[in-house]
Amino acid sequence: MEKPSLGSDYVFHPATHADLMDALRFLANALPGRQPVDMQLMLGAYEVALEGVSRWGLAQATREILRGSLGHGFCPSPPELRREVDRVMVPHVAARRREAEAARRYKWDEDNKPRALPAPKGNPEAIANWRARREAEKAEATAVKAASSPVDRALFADKQERMKRTAADAVSDFISRQAVAIPVLRSRRRKPTRDG
Repeated sequence: MEKPSLGSDYVFHPATHADLMDALRFLANALPGRQPVDMQLMLGAYEVALEGVSRWGLAQATREILRGSLGHGFCPSPPELRREVDRVMVPHVAARRREAEAARRYKWDEDNKPRALPAPKGNPEAIANWRARREAEKAEATAVKAASSPVDRALFADKQERMKRTAADAVSDFISRQAVAIPVLRSRRRKPTRDG
């Protein structure tokens, strides 16, 4: 039996009732053990102990038991068989956990957000749905923009006038403001006194 790669889905296929019966039949015939008083009760105990195990894990644990992994040469009890299956599956479970953690850790928030798709072609109903969705997105963006902090209109009161100015007008306006600002700044300076 070829060992599958760690964390592969093949390893985690659940064992069926037939897989369980095959493994128990194989172990009971290959290894000596006590004869059970009630065969149905014994089978029920194994089914409870092996609930949820994988097909590969059960087959690999059976191989390991036949190779002497339990330390004794008798048919394993239900808890022993379950412990052996769990021991065989440890590296695969750890690999799957690492993959899930890496997928969670390196996932971008944008991966979960729906992206705007290009307009579909040909189907009028699909085009209408696309346009409706785009309009809803635009309305949502407008609502968010309106809810954000407003722009101070006093700062941009003369915006329309500025848009009409030429470059020469802008330069002369700047120079005139500088000419007014420099004397004001000079008058605000403190004159030095003899004391200090």
